[in-house]
Parts: sequence; C-alpha cells; structure tokens
Amino acid sequence: MSEFYLVTPPLLHADAFLPVLEQRLSHYQPAALLLRLAGGAPPAAALATIGVIRPLVQHKGIALMLEDAPDLALQSGCDGVHLSLSQATASVRDVRRQIGDDLQLGVAVGSSRDAAMRAGEEGADYISIAPDAPDGAEATQAVQALAQWWCMMMELPAVAHAGTPEEARALAGNAVDFIMPDLCWWDDPAQWVL
Repeated sequence: MSEFYLVTPPLLHADAFLPVLEQRLSHYQPAALLLRLAGGAPPAAALATIGVIRPLVQHKGIALMLEDAPDLALQSGCDGVHLSLSQATASVRDVRRQIGDDLQLGVAVGSSRDAAMRAGEEGADYISIAPDAPDGAEATQAVQALAQWWCMMMELPAVAHAGTPEEARALAGNAVDFIMPDLCWWDDPAQWVL
C-alpha cells in the first residue's frame, strides 16, 4: 500500500510553517518528510530550522530527510539525505561514503530509467521520480510509466511525484511505494485521500 512522503516549501525559518506542520501532522501520518531549506540560508539558521522541525517529526515516527545537505543532516540528527535533480549528478557513491550506512539516501532521477538504475547501483536507498518538465500530460505519463515499471521490476523503493490528487490515486493503483504530493497538499490534504 502506498504511503505519502511529504515535502516542505523552501524554508528560511520554521516559524511561519510550524503551525501548518503541527496541524497537518496531528491528522496525517506520512512515512517521511523532506525538509527543503531556502537557498543561501546561513548554517546557523539552517540548523535552527532543523532543530525546531526535527523533534516534531521524529517524535511521531516520521523519517526526516534533508534535501541536498549531507553535512547538515549528519550534524543535526536527520534520518537521511535526499539529492535533488540538480544535485543528483554529483557522485551518489561519494555522498553514500560521507553519510555512511546509518542514514537513508534518496536520489531524484526525473523520469529517466537509466538515472534510476545508476542511482540504485551507486548506493541509493530509494529513487524519486518526478516530471522533467513542470507541466504537461507527457511528463505525467512518463512519471506514471517509470513508476509502474520500476515497482514491478525492482526491489529498491520508489517515491513518485503527484501533481494532483488524481495522479496520486493513479500511482497508488500502480502500487508505488511512496507518493510525494505537490506542495498544494498542505492547503487541503483531505482531497488527497488514496
């Protein structure tokens, strides 16, 4: 059965987002939360944001993944690192060596079967499938096709992006391991029932 893997908007500080996060997590139990820090945030601000969000998330048994910041993930007690598409071209093996085997490593692969297979071979614990282009039926179909093929053929878990509740339900019907709903999930999660 598919589970949700939520993603935050890019955060510079946790203050404004924290009430929304607390309210949503009081009613919904995702498998994981991907924390996106705003670009250019100084390390002290980033650590402060993680420090506020981490206990709230982990106390509920939800894995806290940090995007593109292996050093900060190690320092702050996160459960793992998620490499975005822009960072996934870096050596997955190098990041795996850096964080060791105790932290999870997820790798965004767009809708590329080759990139997904390469990430798995290089030590990813899961792959993340999302459209290469922001919108369009072809991009959505590419995600659906790769997710369906991957989940039938591979043991490595997949996280697939869903832009709409209908896409999420279609992915769940294909037995995708984890579904990453669009940021609009935070506005009205009740629409996203699988």
